[in-house]
Amino acid sequence: MEKPKNHTIVHSFVMVLTIVLMGIFINNLVFATKNYYINTHANYEKVYATIVRYELTNGRYDYNKSYSTFYEYEADGMIYSGLWQRLLYDEEDAKAQVGKKVPIYVDHTLKRHTTNLNFSSGAIWFAGAIAFASFAVFVNSFVREIIFIVKWKKYKKELQMQSKN
Repeated sequence: MEKPKNHTIVHSFVMVLTIVLMGIFINNLVFATKNYYINTHANYEKVYATIVRYELTNGRYDYNKSYSTFYEYEADGMIYSGLWQRLLYDEEDAKAQVGKKVPIYVDHTLKRHTTNLNFSSGAIWFAGAIAFASFAVFVNSFVREIIFIVKWKKYKKELQMQSKN
């Protein structure tokens, strides 16, 4: 009697997949934690950036067009820029935004900026939960494979003993 190969193949596949997922989400967890820490400890100051342009960002046809506006703020020899508003469906509305002053928050020491000071730890919890779940599935599959191998070797030994008798 042969050892079933499918059992080992399935558990090996699950273990490799969960190790890859753990690696990805632990990396995300570290990045999100670092980013959250920096943002919550930064010394942001409210400044006003200028909307400098708009772009067609969605839809090439008349029925599905939308526009996005972009801001810039220059200080400390740097240009802080980013997306201000998206999904403007009227080009005239987007065009009217150009030149408008909008509030952003800049930490001149860290050279960071944001448009919102409400920092969430949701990304940390999500990455941590997926990493933990992947680890739990890995351990479960690993233990089941070890138990299966031990039982298989014991069963094989019993068969050999019976065939000798």
